[in-house]
Amino acid sequence: MRRAILLVVVLLDQTVVAAESEEQRRVAQVAATKGLIAFWDFSLTEDGAWTSYHDEDVAQRGYPVFLRRIGDPQTYRPDQWPYADEQSKLVFDSSGPFGRAVRFNKGYVFGEVPRSQFDRSPLDIHGNQPFTLIAWVKFIGARHLVAGIWDEGGWDKYGGRRQIALFGGLFGSRGVIGHVSATGAASYPQSTASGSQYARCRAIDGRAFENNQWIAMAMTFDPATEQVRVYCDGVATPSQITDPVAQDVFRYGEPVSSNPYHFPWPLFSPRTFVLKFNGYNVQTSGVYEHWLLVDTEEGTITYDRSCPASDKVQPEYRVEFGVERAGKSLLPRPLSLVAAGKTRAALAGGVKIEPGDQVVASLHTLEEDGWRRVGTEIRYRVREGAPFTLGRALGLGTEPIDHGTQLCIDGVAVFNRVFSGKELRRLSFAREK
Repeated sequence: MRRAILLVVVLLDQTVVAAESEEQRRVAQVAATKGLIAFWDFSLTEDGAWTSYHDEDVAQRGYPVFLRRIGDPQTYRPDQWPYADEQSKLVFDSSGPFGRAVRFNKGYVFGEVPRSQFDRSPLDIHGNQPFTLIAWVKFIGARHLVAGIWDEGGWDKYGGRRQIALFGGLFGSRGVIGHVSATGAASYPQSTASGSQYARCRAIDGRAFENNQWIAMAMTFDPATEQVRVYCDGVATPSQITDPVAQDVFRYGEPVSSNPYHFPWPLFSPRTFVLKFNGYNVQTSGVYEHWLLVDTEEGTITYDRSCPASDKVQPEYRVEFGVERAGKSLLPRPLSLVAAGKTRAALAGGVKIEPGDQVVASLHTLEEDGWRRVGTEIRYRVREGAPFTLGRALGLGTEPIDHGTQLCIDGVAVFNRVFSGKELRRLSFAREK
């Protein structure tokens, strides 16, 4: 019987590729899917580095992914990888859907797309950008980050450069987890509950999966519906897991959906981000959250808050805001604005906030003897954005090399649109495994 040969146009240099094997057929199917920002299969290379397939209507080029090791600041192409010890050596697994999975092992070997390679590009997922992120993986040990733009910032309540990421089991779960952040830092710094220094906004799939099996993990964010949803092999299993830190803030009266997860925020960008104040709770103040949206490019700040009933918030509030560079204020005087519902203000003199600057913000309430600061003064250092990493989150305090994920990744793909479950099932290749 004549063997069928599938011809596809691969969107890198307009090269025509003959996909004859099942693995090549699957690669071709993902590469030809509309809305593709990047798809790494660890076979396609350019200038010796792994690069990504892409939809030319979406991205102008592929993005190189390099190998990294904690403690070594250098990035390496696969043919340059200098480590041969058992923990760090480069190992491949051919049993996955695409046939060339890479073993990523904690901080000994992980992948990185440097920020300089994708900042301000379609891969820099932020704001109200719909997206789908898929990873075809097999866990072989500890579970943590799989892929995404995620720097923990030492778990400081006002540190971190978290945007989006897929994880494989957190919060007592052994299912797919999709993390998102508006602050880049702690989700609820006003909380004093255990764990409030961490990012808490996440969708958790209700289906557990075991190690040593291939699965397709996926997460989507739809800003139109304000929902983050996660999938295992194209199936989103509903879950209701109420986060204890969010419970401390919102005092829920019933379980909260964790798949899908409600996320009414813009995704973090190092240039536009949310700062949440601390030192209050809804029981004494009538306010769930006070926050500022800081837009460094427009030079504006916007105050807003959420509360059970806005007409019952009795105290008067105001916000003071300043910017320091090399220890000196960039403003003639701190910007002061009334904090009563949504309020927007521009920085005087066209001041532009840049990486390295320190934002200084404080919330005040009016009492009988005058204005009193609520909580602590926020001192937030503005930084460049985080890289896109595979198999390892950065910013883990002292950066221990033994912390992180142990897994084989056969492919990672990012799209600029929200996939349906049907589309994800088709790309999971679950029935073909």
